[in-house]
Amino acid sequence: MHDPRILIVANDPDAGSAYLDAIARAGAQGELAHSFEQMAEMAKERSYNGFLIDILTLVRCSKEAKVIAYESINLFPVLRVKWDPRGKKIKLSPLEQTFSPDSDAALRFFIESRCRLFPARSLRRHTRKPIHLNLWYSSDPSFPDAATHRSFAVNLSMGGLFLHTMEELACGATVWLRLLDIDPTPIAATVRWTQHWGEGRCVPGAGLQFETLTEMQRTELTRIITP
Repeated sequence: MHDPRILIVANDPDAGSAYLDAIARAGAQGELAHSFEQMAEMAKERSYNGFLIDILTLVRCSKEAKVIAYESINLFPVLRVKWDPRGKKIKLSPLEQTFSPDSDAALRFFIESRCRLFPARSLRRHTRKPIHLNLWYSSDPSFPDAATHRSFAVNLSMGGLFLHTMEELACGATVWLRLLDIDPTPIAATVRWTQHWGEGRCVPGAGLQFETLTEMQRTELTRIITP
């Protein structure tokens, strides 16, 4: 099993170095972003199991950066920490202190109990529009009756959609789609992440990335997504 990959956001060089060292000691891979804008770009290129957020970086960033921060970190396990330059140690936010006053123990717990169990994901490159779109999906591009399921998309972008399903789909698997309201040519899509039934107050299903689209499908998707 690969070590969890944690994206650290800290604009102070000393704090960033301290967080990288702590992440390594806790048995994970750390990568450092100096701003939330950089964090968003990095998370579009690579997959991560969680975020470590420097509290002062979050508090002192612009309103625009805060929007990026909260839209992104709500999708991942997050631990908020603060670097104490005088004591040369990492402190926890008040919320995390209620669980453990020891920062090293809290960090290990965060990595082992939350990040290691969270499938690594990246941020989507395209903004998704909430929409109800009827579809069929299957593991077979020929859509045999025995392997074809009726369902719908919860949201949609030019890059993919969120499929509502109670079925356990494996990350990395190929799913074939037929979007019934547009060109029904089968679309190959890859499962990028899943949301299981009973996990929070979320719709169960899977985030899919389109791998094949016809020109007609691109045109019709653009028409549907564009306000």
